[in-house]
Amino acid sequence: MRSLIAVSAVLSSAAAPAATLAELASKVEASGWISASYIHSFIDEDLANTRATDIESDSFQLNQAVINLGTPIDQGFGAFVSIMLGEDADRLVNTSYGEGAGDKFGLPEAYITYAEGFWLFRAGRFGTLAGYEVVSDAANPLLSRSLQFPAAEPYYHTGVRATYAVSEAMTVHLGLNNSAFGGFADDTNEQKTVEAGVSFALSDTLTLGIFDYYGVENDIGDVNYFDVVAQLKASDALSFALNLDMYSDDFVDITGLAGYATYNFSDTWAATLRLETLDRDFDEGADVTINAATLALSYTPAQGFRLLLEARVDDADEDIFLDDATTGELTQTQPTIGIKAIYSFGL
Repeated sequence: MRSLIAVSAVLSSAAAPAATLAELASKVEASGWISASYIHSFIDEDLANTRATDIESDSFQLNQAVINLGTPIDQGFGAFVSIMLGEDADRLVNTSYGEGAGDKFGLPEAYITYAEGFWLFRAGRFGTLAGYEVVSDAANPLLSRSLQFPAAEPYYHTGVRATYAVSEAMTVHLGLNNSAFGGFADDTNEQKTVEAGVSFALSDTLTLGIFDYYGVENDIGDVNYFDVVAQLKASDALSFALNLDMYSDDFVDITGLAGYATYNFSDTWAATLRLETLDRDFDEGADVTINAATLALSYTPAQGFRLLLEARVDDADEDIFLDDATTGELTQTQPTIGIKAIYSFGL
């Protein structure tokens, strides 16, 4: 009798119609973008001292080719997964796994969500709350990332996060993640990283976010990321942002401050100015201060397409930039120009 029941169950399962592509598509939202750039450095091509992305000078780069798939939810369970190809998968995504460089394919985010009332829970791998700038080229305001983006901010976290909307003006975030240093996916010890933060919508034009990540690592002791982001919409055309980052471990203290001003000349043209400074204070070794000024012109001739033209100058109080690869000569100043094209869909 049990055999007949088992056979009947298998036949029923085999006979059940599989979900069609249209049925699956009705339950999943898709989005993505493609970005490519060309950078020229007026000194040697090595830009890695201050750059998170767009390292190679005088070379076309496929920065990001991204597909996002997610199930939209108001209440209950959902999921989100993102896949990235390109240079940034190597530099931004895979390094956050703690792996070596070279792989141009990465999985930036993959997590399960659950919403209940004013609560939202995530479990898996998700983006950090820290920072004004983001990994996504489709959402980042400039071509290049800030000084503190690679120096004093994690990119992703692996763990769990709970978000509670206290009111329309206040949201609280609390999480428990793996490695504090770099937000690495793999943990080398039993201690976890505590994620805590609060975001405020102080008015229709002013927002404030305060976030902190604290953990312990085997090799570098106590690790702490502290981040503050304030944004002000002064008018329909003019907006400002300020981002403070403070990082510390047993060997170095890093403080970064970046200010942003964006002016929209029209629906097609906009300009963003970024002024920033970064201090690296080592317990042993030379301390370094780097200042940078960046001006980016944004051209959006059609929906989903954006062209960024950028000029940037980094200036340090020490000779840290490679001026001549043949002689090994260093210099204090690194000027660059670049262009990046971004096409996005479903956003």
